[in-house]
Amino acid sequence: MNKSIVLSVLALVSMSLLVLTGTANAGKISLEKGGDKAAAILAAGDVVCKTFTGAPKVTISKEGNILLFQGSNQQDHIYDEGYALCSTGVSRYSTNYLEFGFGPATCTCVGNACKVTRNTTDGKMSLVQELSKPTNLDRSFNIKMTVKNLTGANVNGVILRRLTNIDINSVYDEWHHSVRDSSSAFGTENTGIPYAVRLRHITRSPTSTTYDAKTTTIFDNSCNPADLASGDPLYGDYNDTIQYNLGTLGPNASKSVSVQYLRD
Repeated sequence: MNKSIVLSVLALVSMSLLVLTGTANAGKISLEKGGDKAAAILAAGDVVCKTFTGAPKVTISKEGNILLFQGSNQQDHIYDEGYALCSTGVSRYSTNYLEFGFGPATCTCVGNACKVTRNTTDGKMSLVQELSKPTNLDRSFNIKMTVKNLTGANVNGVILRRLTNIDINSVYDEWHHSVRDSSSAFGTENTGIPYAVRLRHITRSPTSTTYDAKTTTIFDNSCNPADLASGDPLYGDYNDTIQYNLGTLGPNASKSVSVQYLRD
C-alpha cells in the first residue's frame, strides 16, 4: 500500500482520537513517501532538539524520535522512527508523524548526549530517553530508555518497543530479517543499495527482562505485533522493531533497556 495513503488514513484516525481524548500530534512532521524530509522538518517549525554531526548525521526531535539518519552521501536511511509503551494492552506511541498517549516532552543536551523526558497522559508511567552518538568510526547511534511507575500500585503488562521504518537512500523496499538481538534492513549490489541499517539490542536491566527483535507491517504501533521475518529474509516495505516485555512494574519501580542503530 502507498505510504502517503496509509499516512492519510492514520492522520484521520489521529484526528478522531483528538476529538475523543484531547491528544494532538503537535510537533510532528508531515511528509509523503519520497518527499523532501529536510523541507518537511523546516515546515513543521520548532520540532528539532539536536543534530549530531558526523557519520551518520542524526537529527532528533524534541520527543526523541530520529528525524534524519544520514550517511556520508547525505542521503536519509530512516523514514519513520519512534517508540511504543504499553500496559495491559493499551499502546501509547510516538513516531515522526503520529503520537498518542504521551504528554509534553522536555529535551536537554550536553555535548553529544541528550535526555528526553515525558510522562504518559494517564499519569501512570514516565519514559526517559538518553540519546548519544559515539565517535564517527562507530557509525552508530545509541538510545537508552528507562520506564518508571509513577503510582503507588502495580502497573501490569508493560511492554516497550523501539520501532523504525528503514528506507536506505530513501528507497522504499529492502530485504528485512530479524533474529533475537537485532532487526536489519539491507540491499544488495543488484538492487543498487549496497548498505544495511540495523536496530539491535545492547543492554537490559534487570537482565531477566525478555525481548525479541521483529519485522512487522509498516506503521504498526501496537503492543505485540507478529514477526513476519523470523525465518527467511523478507523483501518489501516493512518496519523493524525490538520489543521488551517489562512485565509488572511495582510502585515507583523502574526498568531500563538500551538499543543501537548501526549503519553497516
